[in-house]
Amino acid sequence: MVHASKMRCSMMLMITAIATIFAPVVGNPFLDAAQEMSCCSLAAGSCRNVCSKISLVVLGAEIEARENATQRLLEFCSTELLDFWSCVNTTLNELKRNENWTGRGCCRLAQNPTCRTTCALSGSTNDLNESCRPSDEPEFFFCLEKREEAERCCNNVSNDTCRAICKDIFYKPGKQSSLKLYSSKGCFHQVPKCLKGVAEVKHAEDPKQHLHCCEEATTPACLDTCRRTLHTATTDQEIMDALAEKCSPVLPQSPMWSCLLKSGSTKPARLPLDAGKLACCTKATRPSCQSLCWRAFQADWETAWLQLDALCLSSSLEGELRRCLEDADDSCEMGCSGLSYCARFNDRPTTLFRTCTNAADEAAKWEADHWSRGGIIRGLGVPVRAAASCPAETLRAAACLLQLRPCETRIHETRLCREDCLELMASCVDWSAITGPHTAATLCAKLSPGRPDAPCVSLRPFLDDPQDDEAVIHPDEDITTPCKRNPCPQGQLCMLQPNGAKIYRCVPACSLGEMSKQLVPVGSWIQIPRFDQQGCLKICQCTTRGLEKCRTLNCFNFKSCWVHDRFIQHKANFYLECNPCHCFEGEFTCSKRSCGELRTPSLPCDCPAHYVPVCGRLGFTFASACLAKCAELSATEVEFGSCSSRDPCMPNPCDSSEKCVRRPRVCLSRLHKPCRQYECVPIDCNPRDESSGPVCDRENRQYPSVCAMIRAGATLSYRGPCLKGCSLRGPVCGINGEVYANECAAWAERTVVDYQGPCVAVGLIGDQARPRCSDAVQCPALEEPYCIGVTPPGACCPVCGGAARLFYSKKQLDRIYYMMDEETDKDSVTLEALLIALGRQLQVAQCAVRGMMTPDRDIFIVVQPVTKKLSALQLRACVTETEKLVTRISERSPRIAAEVPLGSLTRAEIAHSYVSSAMKIRAWFATIIVTIFLLNVLS
Repeated sequence: MVHASKMRCSMMLMITAIATIFAPVVGNPFLDAAQEMSCCSLAAGSCRNVCSKISLVVLGAEIEARENATQRLLEFCSTELLDFWSCVNTTLNELKRNENWTGRGCCRLAQNPTCRTTCALSGSTNDLNESCRPSDEPEFFFCLEKREEAERCCNNVSNDTCRAICKDIFYKPGKQSSLKLYSSKGCFHQVPKCLKGVAEVKHAEDPKQHLHCCEEATTPACLDTCRRTLHTATTDQEIMDALAEKCSPVLPQSPMWSCLLKSGSTKPARLPLDAGKLACCTKATRPSCQSLCWRAFQADWETAWLQLDALCLSSSLEGELRRCLEDADDSCEMGCSGLSYCARFNDRPTTLFRTCTNAADEAAKWEADHWSRGGIIRGLGVPVRAAASCPAETLRAAACLLQLRPCETRIHETRLCREDCLELMASCVDWSAITGPHTAATLCAKLSPGRPDAPCVSLRPFLDDPQDDEAVIHPDEDITTPCKRNPCPQGQLCMLQPNGAKIYRCVPACSLGEMSKQLVPVGSWIQIPRFDQQGCLKICQCTTRGLEKCRTLNCFNFKSCWVHDRFIQHKANFYLECNPCHCFEGEFTCSKRSCGELRTPSLPCDCPAHYVPVCGRLGFTFASACLAKCAELSATEVEFGSCSSRDPCMPNPCDSSEKCVRRPRVCLSRLHKPCRQYECVPIDCNPRDESSGPVCDRENRQYPSVCAMIRAGATLSYRGPCLKGCSLRGPVCGINGEVYANECAAWAERTVVDYQGPCVAVGLIGDQARPRCSDAVQCPALEEPYCIGVTPPGACCPVCGGAARLFYSKKQLDRIYYMMDEETDKDSVTLEALLIALGRQLQVAQCAVRGMMTPDRDIFIVVQPVTKKLSALQLRACVTETEKLVTRISERSPRIAAEVPLGSLTRAEIAHSYVSSAMKIRAWFATIIVTIFLLNVLS
């Protein structure tokens, strides 16, 4: 029955798509998983382009969206388009007529485009009968049922706030400790009986585990009640009712109530055997391999793994699946040293290996000895023995390569190149001992990629001793990888601390399953494949008790993008005019370069290079209103002046019992309304609570927490420990167009410094790494003038380091953001969270990830050496780390896909090149002029 339902759904989608193509009004059912207004076909040019990006579903659900859409269309569409505007007005009036129907909030869940459109315009469930089938849309109709149930249950609640929270409990089933939130808002005496039936559940664990919260009680009566209640009560409501009587007022920010309201009451989520590998199963080419993969890493490893390994992983058709599974266990990391048998693989600090360990070294020695004694070479499917004539060094290199598994850089392939394999078979296989129709080509099919031109690893570089330029390296110029073999205790994760007092620290972490080697730190959110529906996800937060706060994400299985008049396959690259684009799960992203003269430096939408900054509502600065408009922000979504020039604490948005502290952030989901740039810290906070982490004040003094700093009467400079190796001279301009007090403050916010002084210019975006702001800005001298580096988009000056442009699914982050209940959880959908998570992917302690939002609303990162006096080795290592990140993102490695928000990254492009010699030439000319001047004076 399930298969039949899925087949009907697939057929319906196909029929709808074909009908849409040939209909008189061309639709756009797959753009951003939404359908455009039919009115768009009556427009052309920029008006059509803007109209096609306005989701009819969003217009139906949000009044504000309709107002913004009208304003946006007025900016781009001529009022002379009478048919177009008549259609738009009719559509908007129809949307407004039925705007009070609560089911509108469910329309985004409908997967059939016709059903989605009908829902967006409907005023009741009855209007859906002809277009939406419950058997094809289970999530959509489940949402409708919950909203109708919420209306019946909560409409009798008189208080607006309580009524809204009551409905929210229905809208997000499984919401943890919902009645705690309900009661904390003063709604104790307005709990409808129907709500208790939904939210009142017994504690899965003994409430006595929260007795420590009682120690924060402010009165003896409250303390006694708290202890007694937690010993006897079994439900959240019993606890809340008893404590509300003796421990009033209920203030969520007070220590005791804060402790209780944060306490979880559900068991940690049940994990598959390996959630990281389970996510790889969608990469299988054949359905049978996908099924075996799902069984193996869900719960049936013992029987399914042998079949998966034998039937799938040795096949050239399943290379993507095999690499993904390898990455979950042993990701490609830099460097190899300390080996005795495989000594020729040592001293290659920027070569990537999967298993460069002493154990692999010993295994290679055993393997080569076994072969040389006539032992059978395993893994080829037939008995193969080594020939006596095989050179010992060739045999050694082959055994070491198979055990250490060096990685090719483009897709992290570890298989031997076809040409090298054929040569190895010709010189090292005893063909007299082989029976059957086997040739060197058939044996190499097991060891090498299917195509001769496919990425692979060559044996030849490892037959000779490494020729490393840095034969003798000064300690200050060397690189270290302290976290590579995780020196931390079991259950803890090693995290690098660039420019910190200690090179790394150990933090509590969660495993992704009892068979998984992958760890994520406490506090982070991860994505786990759903048990009930393959290819769909749920998100959970890693806590000290395991994975909790699990939320089921809406499932959109779009495998193609509808672009203007054609389908583009999932993960395909294509062009719109001169702009490269990429399709990912129904959503496509394109760059916005000018399509005039090829490769000419310019700004998106041909905006002039005027620096008149505006601050967007998502927390990042555009150099001009033109660039903000190009990024699809309306006039109401920006304010004049850079974001760093604004004080978010003026006027004070916090309560009288709280202190407003600046906390800049860049929000990645447009659902942030607003993207808060501050936090409210209770004046009576606990200075011993170090959960907020260390901070550094303007006097360069470090405190264990924001609270401790406030109690000391100090002023915040930046969050995180006080950094070393950076300059305190300022102000400085960041590559993101924000002004920072000094270089340390810029680094703390993971930003690259562009130049000294306040921001005064914007640079044209080009392919070459060279100065972009002429004489308006004096660029700082580079440590190495001909280094590999980049001039970031919109910045003025080139910097040394690896660089990449990252593209992310805005739709996926919107879905994740929508499921977040607490304000602190929403910080996981920010640029800061993404850069921190990317930083955990690095292994070289001398490199740091810094980044920015580009004028195109993509993400641009620079991986820089943390030392001022960088060495050639350190710079090369940072460039290699960048390329490693690009490959992991492009390959959808489980190291990337498992974490929020990294899982939203859809593709990446390398952006670094050699820095232009223009700066060197200018310096050379200046030296010549000074020399001539001195010669004239002396003569």
